[in-house]
Amino acid sequence: MVKSILVIFSQGAGTGQTLLEALSATMVLATFGLNVKVCLLNEAISLLQAPIRSSTPDYQQPFKSAYAMLESFEFYDLLPIWVCQNQQAQLQHFSSSIEHELVDLDPALLSQFDQVLYW
Repeated sequence: MVKSILVIFSQGAGTGQTLLEALSATMVLATFGLNVKVCLLNEAISLLQAPIRSSTPDYQQPFKSAYAMLESFEFYDLLPIWVCQNQQAQLQHFSSSIEHELVDLDPALLSQFDQVLYW
């Protein structure tokens, strides 16, 4: 039986390298054939917003974009990304091409998973 894991992200891009490592770890879990679902809540829903491109031609981002990592989730069967239903109003401020779905993150849903990781 394949283990199912729910990975909940609650922090936005401001956490820097920690967030990127957590996203990478999530992709590794999916690579090894585990059934992985990703849920964004609180500041993490801002990850669905595409980064604003700098008008300065020499500007280079110091870190890989978390948004770019989320875009690659389709290759790991990690889409759609779940977003907590109670944050629907905040989600309306973002224009995202990343497939996502609103869910009610309640005890019944959480109990469907063998493990829940919270980053």
